[in-house]
Amino acid sequence: MSDIKLKTFEKMSGIELLVFLLLSMGSGVMVGIGGISSLIANALLGEIGRLVGATLFSLGIFAIVTYNMKLFTGMVAEIPNLGIKNCWRLPVCFIGNAFGVAFVALLAYYSPVSETVVHQSKVLIGTKLAFDDWAIRAFCSSILCGILITISVKSRRYATQKGMSATLGVVFPIIVFAFCGFDHSVANMLYLFYFGEISWRVVGYIFIAFSGNLIGGVIFPIVSKLREYTEKKKAERQESKN
Repeated sequence: MSDIKLKTFEKMSGIELLVFLLLSMGSGVMVGIGGISSLIANALLGEIGRLVGATLFSLGIFAIVTYNMKLFTGMVAEIPNLGIKNCWRLPVCFIGNAFGVAFVALLAYYSPVSETVVHQSKVLIGTKLAFDDWAIRAFCSSILCGILITISVKSRRYATQKGMSATLGVVFPIIVFAFCGFDHSVANMLYLFYFGEISWRVVGYIFIAFSGNLIGGVIFPIVSKLREYTEKKKAERQESKN
């Protein structure tokens, strides 16, 4: 597996970095819009609103995948291909995502949906942080979210090879994680924006979700790389016997 560790540093030009940041912000915008629509559905439609909201939230990820935008939780799946030296892109992407979410949050705050969105965000985050073991809950939840996001972003590549719908492959895992309420570090930025608390608890919540998404999102790609490595070694052994 040394080829993963020794990948060369890929420097970006100024314009490439700007485009990368803009695409990252674009992802934040789409996640923010998806999050807002999900909050409104939950507020207006009762029990069924949870499923409707999860479906609406998937629009954001669908747009991100379709237009090749840069989302932190999606980029995590590419860590084995990026190499350690190029993983600096992940926190930069997260920062861009956060700015995009903040932009949408600000616009929504001064729009007709403000009261509903603010109230629902406070209820959502307040409920999560009310548990004594909120940190371990957030960590486990964000790992599960990371797994599902990776399945989603990888589906576009593999679904058509299996004769399946790429759109369904992208959207379905997102509906599942949003319906279950798993923690998505970028979407959480939207809810925390309205929560109105600046504390070590909130910072810790962001960091925990970030870390959990990272761990969950990289599990399957690493296993896939290991499988490719073992298959390559097996083929080499077979070739040497012949």
